[in-house]
Amino acid sequence: MKYVYVILLGACLNGSMPTGSALAQFGGFGAPGAGTGGAGGGLANQFGGIVIDPEGILRDAPLKPMQASQAKRLRQQFAEERLSAELIVETPLRMFSLRNLEVDLLRLTSAGEPIPAELLLLGGIHRLEYVLFDAERNDILIAGPAEGFAPAMEGGRLVGLTSGRPPLLLEDLLVALRANAQGQTWLGCSIDPTEENTARLQRYIQANSTPVTPQVAGERYRQMGLVLGNQVVTVWGVPANSHFALTLVHADYRMKRIALGTEPSGVRQVRSHLALLAAQGNSLQRWWFAPCYQPLETNTDHTLFRITGPRAQLLSQEEIADTEGRRSDAAYTRRSTEKFAELFTEHFEALCDVSPEFAALQNLYDMALLAELIQQRRVAAGITWKPSLLLDETRLPLTTYPVPKFVPSAATHRKGARGVMVGLIGGVRIDSRAVANRIEVTSRLQREQFGVSDRGRVWWNAAALR
Repeated sequence: MKYVYVILLGACLNGSMPTGSALAQFGGFGAPGAGTGGAGGGLANQFGGIVIDPEGILRDAPLKPMQASQAKRLRQQFAEERLSAELIVETPLRMFSLRNLEVDLLRLTSAGEPIPAELLLLGGIHRLEYVLFDAERNDILIAGPAEGFAPAMEGGRLVGLTSGRPPLLLEDLLVALRANAQGQTWLGCSIDPTEENTARLQRYIQANSTPVTPQVAGERYRQMGLVLGNQVVTVWGVPANSHFALTLVHADYRMKRIALGTEPSGVRQVRSHLALLAAQGNSLQRWWFAPCYQPLETNTDHTLFRITGPRAQLLSQEEIADTEGRRSDAAYTRRSTEKFAELFTEHFEALCDVSPEFAALQNLYDMALLAELIQQRRVAAGITWKPSLLLDETRLPLTTYPVPKFVPSAATHRKGARGVMVGLIGGVRIDSRAVANRIEVTSRLQREQFGVSDRGRVWWNAAALR
């Protein structure tokens, strides 16, 4: 029997727990988990409409349509049945204690009990806005807007009931903390053709460059994608079988499909690169995500940080390939390639509003930044507590998922033009150290703005800051 894994970036609480797992399993509306037990508990069933087959090839999965009213009703029902009334409350600012998180995790895992949603979803926060080093309570606090969550019917991913954004996830935080503790501050992924297949494509183009009818030309373009074959997925800095890695690859894959014109962006101002391509615009385009933050605002003693900016931007570079398939940067990058990257960056926040996979990518950038700030500032801020359990892979193991190894190439063209696009070249790069080193001291941030909390609480709502 041939099995196909459909992975979900999100969660659904079914209350079960695999043997030996520290965390409760998550899945779609009653759907079985695809991951194995561990920290994250099996984010399962659907991964925003992407499947990973037994050979590790990542493909699109057909999604069953559902009326908006029915989906909204099911999401609300899910939240009311499986989340606490307090967690569902929408708030502009929720505080979350990392030290108390570890205390609760230690108690629960020692007793073999499942971990509740409020911990798995880091209090329901869906965007990291503040990091506070609280020496008085020997704690590190994070804060941001929060709300209730439920699986999105169109893809199964957990999204906010109002914002539509995915929540910050405990297992992504664990990956970021552990990677940073091991000296991994460069994290990311790439999708690239092999040299052998690139050379085959060059030979095919050279042998099929004579004028032909539009019908024959269309067949040639289709053949180009087949000749280039499966492109290789590479992940670095984090485990390739982690939820973190799947999020990286999914966001990159989605961006490339928008560029190719095989999937709409959902934002009117962001057209495909194919729509921007001029006649005779054949080339290998490469786009990749890179960090994009405003300087971190901090108070005078560097114990409170405010995070702003779109988190990511899209960069571009055209490439050329020789007869051996070796790729190198072209002498210049066409305006159409640059224009797609500019439009994508300019409207990235709007893209995140309609595409949870891009909002989830923002969360990964923030988790990596949080890990770097903890590494740099914890001791200097007078915090003696160290997240020992969060860093312990033995006592708090990660959930594992099928590893995406390949992405099929595709070729698209425009009728009436001589431009063609082939392949999906690019990736995601996260450099948290460079972001953490760009700070701006301001008198607007004060520790007292957050008030005082119950020392035993893991999370609580606070007044919005201005």
